[in-house]
Amino acid sequence: MRNIKLGRIAGAAVTASLATGVLAGTPGASASASTPATVAKPATTAAFVPFSAFIRATAGAQYQPHSAAAVPNAAAFDQMRSYILATYRGVKVAHSYVFGGSYFDCVTILSQPTVRDLGVRKVAAPPAAAPAMGRQTGRALASPLTLGLSDSYGNAVSCPTGTIPMRRISLGQMTAFPTLAAYLAKSPAGRRSGAQIPPAGRRSGAQIPPGGPHRYGVGYQYVANYGGNSWLNLWNPSGDFTLSQQWYSNGSGSGTQTVEGGWIHYPAKFGNSAVLFIFSTPDDYTSGCYDLECSGFVQTNSSVALGGAFTNYSTPGGTQWGFSLQWKYYNGNWWMYYQGSAVGYYPGSVFGGGPMATSSSLIEYGGETYTDGTIWPQMGSGAFADAGWAIAAFQKTIFYISQNAPGGTGAWAILAPVVTNPDCYTINVVNWPNDSGWGTYFYFGGPGSILEGIC
Repeated sequence: MRNIKLGRIAGAAVTASLATGVLAGTPGASASASTPATVAKPATTAAFVPFSAFIRATAGAQYQPHSAAAVPNAAAFDQMRSYILATYRGVKVAHSYVFGGSYFDCVTILSQPTVRDLGVRKVAAPPAAAPAMGRQTGRALASPLTLGLSDSYGNAVSCPTGTIPMRRISLGQMTAFPTLAAYLAKSPAGRRSGAQIPPAGRRSGAQIPPGGPHRYGVGYQYVANYGGNSWLNLWNPSGDFTLSQQWYSNGSGSGTQTVEGGWIHYPAKFGNSAVLFIFSTPDDYTSGCYDLECSGFVQTNSSVALGGAFTNYSTPGGTQWGFSLQWKYYNGNWWMYYQGSAVGYYPGSVFGGGPMATSSSLIEYGGETYTDGTIWPQMGSGAFADAGWAIAAFQKTIFYISQNAPGGTGAWAILAPVVTNPDCYTINVVNWPNDSGWGTYFYFGGPGSILEGIC
């Protein structure tokens, strides 16, 4: 069993020879920020790698230091290989395709790793999402799997009914990381990845002292809730690690638990285009993982690819693309919705009887960056919040869900801003009812820094 407590669910990197491309998980170039990604163009003329060939190659892979420079030894490599093989044990694949530089395998719902590992006997049915609120501005992104696309090998970019798209986890991807735990971690820095929000009661103008491995521009509210919603303006910024997301959390210290989602630009893990992601931790980021990379999330939707790139990205002065994302707790499960459609859920059991097994106490929305060097990434669009519409990134129609019930009506969030390094990033929060039809919203972001010490 791939346990959500490290062990087999820890994360990382190392790989065998990639000369044949069989072990690589990212065969193609990424989508442009300004044009649709109608096909995934392979970087080489390597043949398409079927799922069965991928598994055979992984099973026979051997540690080669020159091909896996980040991996310290053969033992670390063997742990990664064993993890991948354990992940795909008993998995049934009906179809595979390439999109945005990544392979995706269409896995039958009942053979996906979480169903197997958690012993899910019956996949839950989703409740109705909380209905949209506020004025709808910007252009919504449909999932690429619904657009009738084909990859450059002629494979349909879609999954049959009864299956779900699972981004292929390969030794090729893991080579950029030193350990399995590092691969599965939220960020290259490892554990901590949630903004250090001041204690409940300090709810206005809070500012975290600069320093540490992460930078934030977020709005937060302490409030009893069962999830929430926002519309995330999508960009493809530059840098090592930069995202726009929602956090719902409960607990404190090592008992902090979260469900999270949004878009992320993280080239070492996902390639050069921002992708849709989810993340959850039951123990303050000691363990947890993205998407379907460990046992936890039960996906039910065949048309939304977690870890998948988008067809379009916003450009300065151009079309402002984005999507609605909602988390909703209902009858023991944390459901995620993309554009109003249920994608899947975290069973309450993954939180081990902890606080997120019943509700959330903190909502948080905004941006986060990280670098392991001196050049800090762009946040959002790369523009400061004051740049406003069509230049700065935003999240809008931000509300929380106040009842454990199907559907229901949201309550507008009243967010307090937190910015760690205002020389590099800013956030301008506008709370309802002072909005212009967007409900609670904010612009956020900034250029980061190319000078040591600025951020």
